[in-house]
Formats: sequence, structure tokens, C-alpha cells
Amino acid sequence: MSDDRLQPAPTQPHREASAGWFSRLDRGALQTLLLGIIAGVVILAALDAASLIAVPMVLALLCAIALAPAVRWLEHTRAPASLCAALVVGGLLFGAATTVYSLAPSAEAWNERAPQVLREMERRAREIVSGLSDSFDAGPGELPSVVAGQPPPADPPALADDTVGRLVEGGQRLLADWAIGAPRLAAGAAFWAALTFFLLRDRVMLARWGMSLVPGVSARRAVGRAMRDVRTNVARYLLAITAVNLGLGVCTAAAFYLLGVANAPLWGVAAALLNFMPFIGVAIMALVTLGVGVVSFEDPIIAFAPFAVIVGLNIIEAQFVTPMVVGARIRIAPIGVFLGIAFGAWLWGAAGALVATPTLIVAAAFVRRLNAAAHLSKPSRQHEFHEEGRDHGERPH
Repeated sequence: MSDDRLQPAPTQPHREASAGWFSRLDRGALQTLLLGIIAGVVILAALDAASLIAVPMVLALLCAIALAPAVRWLEHTRAPASLCAALVVGGLLFGAATTVYSLAPSAEAWNERAPQVLREMERRAREIVSGLSDSFDAGPGELPSVVAGQPPPADPPALADDTVGRLVEGGQRLLADWAIGAPRLAAGAAFWAALTFFLLRDRVMLARWGMSLVPGVSARRAVGRAMRDVRTNVARYLLAITAVNLGLGVCTAAAFYLLGVANAPLWGVAAALLNFMPFIGVAIMALVTLGVGVVSFEDPIIAFAPFAVIVGLNIIEAQFVTPMVVGARIRIAPIGVFLGIAFGAWLWGAAGALVATPTLIVAAAFVRRLNAAAHLSKPSRQHEFHEEGRDHGERPH
């Protein structure tokens, strides 16, 4: 009987292995992940719905970061902060309004010329394609039909007119949308100007208020260092990039003027704005200028000159000017820049694509500084923990 008591009771087979991988997941972590996904979707939907306010807010924050050194320099003259901020924002508004007013006739002229340009591009493209196909199809002793003086086989005119008509209709619809949305653009510009003014005037108070919301001394110190880094390095970086892009626009306008391209200042402004979108902006500008050059000039060499100017100036800017002026202080992976521009364009269209790269630069600098401060604070916290344990060990019981 005692032997029966000593025998171990039969154990049930282990069923956890057959329960599957889902039962081994941490429910708290899974709930946190799902809640984060839901919150991200809600935030994206809110940003999309509030684009009229969100885009000027992001642009005002970037302008406040970039223009803060100018306001601080003006404040050294003992002028009031309100006057300094008003001078900077007013000067920026005056320059933008003057540029738009001076380029409005050129933009209107290109709008009226758009159907003719599209039809001419379509005709020249058909000539080039048909000439190349005849050159490949011709025998050793035969001449291509274009060289022999015969007209190239044209596509059906109905198909060509339908394609060009769709392009023209799309461009006119886009311009109509812009015209209808002009009051919204004006309201957004007024909101941007007012918000930029208040951000520049009250930047010290806002920084202190933001610091007061951060719990913990070490976290507050890390956020303060990150804000200081954004206020100095990122502001200089944004100003340097803006200056480089303006210089690129001036050089583009001068080169196009020497080549005889119509409305050269308009192309300079387009080059400066599109250069805020690395990789994508230069590709768009190169394709557009290639089509304009083919339409504007009969000589093939001169027709490719605007395209060569855009590519050459962007190579000089990217390989020599920007590294020399900006340096290697802030570097972001090209795939990150590309995805940021794509995400901004998907969320807010052209405005989102333009502000994507500066926003990514500010966010990357802030996160990088926070990570560096967190790594530096770990040894100090471990030292404090050891000191506290030593004090507890030396106390008498």
C-alpha cells in the first residue's frame, strides 16, 4: 500500500504545444499594437480632412524654425520681439507676393499656349519614332522614308486629337480647381502668416511651456537638448538649403534667358521650388524642359540644351555646392527621402511633397538628438542606482 502511495500520479499530456502560436502571444503587446494602428489610421484621416489647416501649420512651423536666427539677430538691436517678427514675416510675404504678381502673366501665357505645345510635342514625337522605325526597317541599299523626302506615316488624327484633348482638358480642370480654390489658398496664406508671426514672437514662452509638459528631469534635459539642436543646426541647414535652391533658380533663369526660352524667370522659380523634392523634382523638371525644348527649337542640338542645363546645374548643385555649403551634418537615407516625398504627395498633394523633406529633416534631427541624450543618461542613472543601493547597505539595521 505504501508502494502505491510512492508511485507518481499519471500526468496529463502537455497541451500547450498544440495550442498554436496565437496563444503564446502577449495579449497586452498585441492590444497595444492594434491600438497604435487604429490611432495611426485616425491621425492620417484627420490630417487628410484638415489639410486646409494642417498644411499651413506644418509650413509655419518650418518657417519659424528657419527664420528664428533672423529674428534673434534683429532682436540684438533692442527692438521689440513683435516688431522683429512682423518685419521678417512681412518681408517674406512681400517677396512672395511680388514674385507671384510678376510671374502671373508668364504663367497665363503658358496656360494659353498649352494646347499648342502639347500638339507640337505629339507631332515631333511621332516624327522621331517613325524616323527611328524607318531607319531600323530600311535595307542596306535603301533610304528611310524621312530621309528620302517622303512624309512619315502619321497616326490616325482622331486618336492624336483625342489624346491631346484629354491632356488639355486635364490641365484646364486643374487650373479651374486652382481658380475655385483661390479663396481657400488666400485663407491658408493668411493663417500661415499669422501663425508664423506668433511662433516667432512667442518662441521662448512656447519652448518653456513645452518643457514644462515633459515629466522627469532627464527627459526634460533630453528634450531641451533636442530643441536646442533643432533651433541651431536645423535652422541653419534649412536656411542654407533655401539659399542654394534660390541660387539654382537664378542660374536656371539666366541660362534659359541666354538660350532664348520664353518666360525664363518662371522656369527659374519652378527649378527652385522643385529642388526641395530631391530626386523627384529634378526628374520632373528635366522631363518638362525636354518637351519644351523639343517644341521651342527646330535644331535638335539646341532643343536638348534646356534639358542639359537642368541636368548639369543639378549635378553641380548636388555634388559640389550643397556639400560645400551645408556639409555632412544632417544625412538621411535616399530611400527615406523618397518615401517621405511619396507619403507627403499622397497625403497633401503638391504641397505635401514640397514640405516632406524639410519636415523629415526636422523630425530626424529631433529623434537623433533624443536617442543620443537617452544613451548618455543611462550611465548616470545606473550610477545613481548603485549609489542609492550602497547607501541602503551602509545603514544600520
